Amino acid sequence: MNFRITIIIILIAQSGLLLGQKTTEDEYVSAEKETAADKPKKPFKDRLVFGGNLGGSFGAFSYFQLNPMVGYKVTDWWVNGVGVNYIYSGSRGFSQHVYGGSVWSRAYVFEGIMLHSEFEYLTLNFRSPFGETYRGEAPVWLVGGGYQNTAGGFRFGVLVLFDLIQHPNSPYANPIIRIGGMIGF
Repeated sequence: MNFRITIIIILIAQSGLLLGQKTTEDEYVSAEKETAADKPKKPFKDRLVFGGNLGGSFGAFSYFQLNPMVGYKVTDWWVNGVGVNYIYSGSRGFSQHVYGGSVWSRAYVFEGIMLHSEFEYLTLNFRSPFGETYRGEAPVWLVGGGYQNTAGGFRFGVLVLFDLIQHPNSPYANPIIRIGGMIGF
């Protein structure tokens, strides 16, 4: 089942290649000269974006998540980056600390609409059937989309993501809703 979902996502992602516009060779050459000559290349530091997600709830079950991210604007509509993830959850004498890192890619397809893909590798505590606690791993592949509003150089948005791997050790239940922001736009 997961293999089919992966193939479908790959085919959808690649279908964008079929939507190119037909242009003549003269139009292509003149457009290429204009973009190369008229657009100065942005310095590396001006292409960096910073942001992340912060979430939590407190009560009988406590939950806290911190997810700082840094990205690089490949184009005005496509950003790739890395992140660090920390999750704390606890309830009635049991607590769990989840640590991990991620690589992600985000495409802004329409005004305010974005697509997001992220691979996380997490380590977390588990309890054996004998009551022993040990550390284990969980690969997570999050795919989805959302909406972001831009104000000045800041973007604030909401993402709805789905864990395609659904590893038994994953701390996530589908759908995953993230609220966060980015600076540098």
